Amino acid sequence: MFCKDSEAGTENKSEVFPGEQTAQGIRISKEQWNSRNMTIGKLDTITVSEVVTTQGYVDVPPEGRALVSAPMPGFVKNAPYIVGEKVKRGQQLLTLENPEFVTLQQTYLEALAQQEYLESEYEREKTLFEEQVSSRKNFLKAESDYRKNKAEIIGLKAQLELLKVNVAKLETDGIRSYLKLYAPITGSITRVMVNRGMYTPPNEPLLEIVNTEHLHLELGVYEQDAQKVKPGQKLRFYQPENPGALFEGEVYKVGDQVQVENRTVLVHGHIPENLSNNFPVGSYIQARIILEERQVVALPEAAILREGQDTYALMVTLQPDGDYLLKKLALKTGVVQSGFIPVFTEDDEILNSQFLTSGSFWFKSEAE
Repeated sequence: MFCKDSEAGTENKSEVFPGEQTAQGIRISKEQWNSRNMTIGKLDTITVSEVVTTQGYVDVPPEGRALVSAPMPGFVKNAPYIVGEKVKRGQQLLTLENPEFVTLQQTYLEALAQQEYLESEYEREKTLFEEQVSSRKNFLKAESDYRKNKAEIIGLKAQLELLKVNVAKLETDGIRSYLKLYAPITGSITRVMVNRGMYTPPNEPLLEIVNTEHLHLELGVYEQDAQKVKPGQKLRFYQPENPGALFEGEVYKVGDQVQVENRTVLVHGHIPENLSNNFPVGSYIQARIILEERQVVALPEAAILREGQDTYALMVTLQPDGDYLLKKLALKTGVVQSGFIPVFTEDDEILNSQFLTSGSFWFKSEAE
């Protein structure tokens, strides 16, 4: 038997509990129905998702992050940039001064100046040796000096090119006293570890640049769920402080190693490029990976009543006199999704029937 309050008297019950209990169900007059704003509706078709819930952070691929360092020591002459400034690849960032840099250029130019003479001497000794006018010793000495100097020029040129020195310009304009450091990638400066006048050891990080054009998600999925996650699956993610702003991405790669410390597998997710300005690198996010989506029939959450582990709804039939007949119907249901509860049935009567979708709380059973 249905009731709103099992302790209420018969007189009070009629004011709380609408309708009359009959053998066929609960009979409700049109006036009682309208006074309590009850509504009816059929099962709706909705899309339900099987998901894996995870969390992680926003990051960039390795090629999107670069450290700027000097290949040789020096004193910082100029350091004009601060965190947050945008730079382009090839743009000058820092200027260093170092006497060794001057010496390196000088050595190259001296070797280059010697090369024409040594080549001429080598050709002359070669001709004399072939004509048996000069000794083999003199020829070998000239050849050795020529090839040694040539190798030195090649080595010095390679060193200068590593230092981003335009060798052709050096040969025409001469030695410069300062070393320029350039941006290896386009992006924003995220760290500055240098000041004007400081001494920088070789290969010490001085600046960090991050390119956020291609953001991705680094997610940790528990090992028992990782085998369900596949590349190409959709994912939805959000920042915990703003759960209403939901964004979509895609699983790109699933790791093949379990992290021992937390028993998770790394999953890489792609973020659309048009969202690159929404998330600072390192932002903490929560995500749901969509394993499967399917169409099911469902009722609004308010239409479902529970008795212990069982769930049911109230099927409504309009009577010839205008009254409503409500019949309790047990249903097999799923988990709430977006305010609806899936109903698992192939019964045509259930699929085509009307159910009480608003006002079901009046008919909670005593067993609840």
